[in-house]
Amino acid sequence: MEWLFRMKLNRIYFIFLFLLFFLTLPSKAEIDFNFNGYLYNMSIYQKLNDSYKELGFEIEKDNLLLNLSRLRIRPVLHFWDGGRLELHHETNLLFSDFSSPLLINPDKTNRQAVKLNWKLISNKSLILTHFIDRLYFKQSFENATLIIGRQNIAWGSGRIWQPTDLFNPINPANFSKFEKDGADAVSFKYSFGSFTDLELVCNLREKFSDYNFAGRFRTNFSEYDLAIMSGRFDKRIVLGGDFAGNFFGAGIRGEALFSSDESDISSNFVRFIFGLDYQFTSKLYCLIEYQFNGAGTTDKEKYDFERLFKCEIQNLNKNYVMASANYLIHPLVSLNLSLLSNLNDNSGYASLLSAYSIFENMNLRFGGIYFYGKEKTEYWYFSPSTYLLVEYYF
Repeated sequence: MEWLFRMKLNRIYFIFLFLLFFLTLPSKAEIDFNFNGYLYNMSIYQKLNDSYKELGFEIEKDNLLLNLSRLRIRPVLHFWDGGRLELHHETNLLFSDFSSPLLINPDKTNRQAVKLNWKLISNKSLILTHFIDRLYFKQSFENATLIIGRQNIAWGSGRIWQPTDLFNPINPANFSKFEKDGADAVSFKYSFGSFTDLELVCNLREKFSDYNFAGRFRTNFSEYDLAIMSGRFDKRIVLGGDFAGNFFGAGIRGEALFSSDESDISSNFVRFIFGLDYQFTSKLYCLIEYQFNGAGTTDKEKYDFERLFKCEIQNLNKNYVMASANYLIHPLVSLNLSLLSNLNDNSGYASLLSAYSIFENMNLRFGGIYFYGKEKTEYWYFSPSTYLLVEYYF
């Protein structure tokens, strides 16, 4: 019966959206169509170790070569002034004898009500999938915006971590993905002017009792952006805020979140970040950010990798710091070095990335990421990797 319910929910989702778009279409409306997207190909080499066996994966070799291709298309229909329908559809093709956890996408995230992922081919060496990552209707008014459907909801001010962004933030260690997963939601934002607005969101889930609700008020004071938010996520009551501004020429930002089980206030935790960034020269940009993750554990035997790979959480322990530097070697060539450390179990990673803009709409990136740590620490489980990435935008 559960599969039948999900199938009906899928149909209701699509029927609702298309009825909303077309039945409300004015008879004299002129429809404009835009189309863009990108093609992305990443070749990856990984040096595997026995850590993967700890995660339940069977390993038949020590060295792994794989290739990931992603085709993302983004058609947009403009119906009338301020009204549009947008779709982001992605097709992934993975060649590999073994799938890295960082390249595995769940069927749907815990912020999605319906399954819009389909697996066309799946065998030992080839996985072909496609999915809808965005599908929403957006209506803009003079001082407000209404969005219905699978959308991107990005809250917070952090550059690496965003504690107040509870709509599927990206794991910083995932070098194969840079978009946030879409959330099935209804969002309404009202602008009061002067960089001040109020956003209300209802995040849809399979069951009404699992729905998430939140609101965020944002304003500006003396060159500082300030925001407070509150809501109910995963049957927990949350309260948080963030700020961003300038401090003696440097960028400064911070976020904090308090979360408590709605039925047990003693079951609570706090997450917060603090970061600085500075443009030293026209070529050199650096940032550093610290995170305290009160939801984590210092006991490495209790690490929950299943939730990590499902993107339900970002980190497993409590204290982290990340530093990054970007240097512009040439107007078309840049170099980025990033270092992340788990300050509790002394594991982490270092990544080096060089980027070359071949054409206006084509980029070439070559990078590597080295994970370190003692046995069963957080980043010991991940494999050192090198990769070559080609991006073509159209």
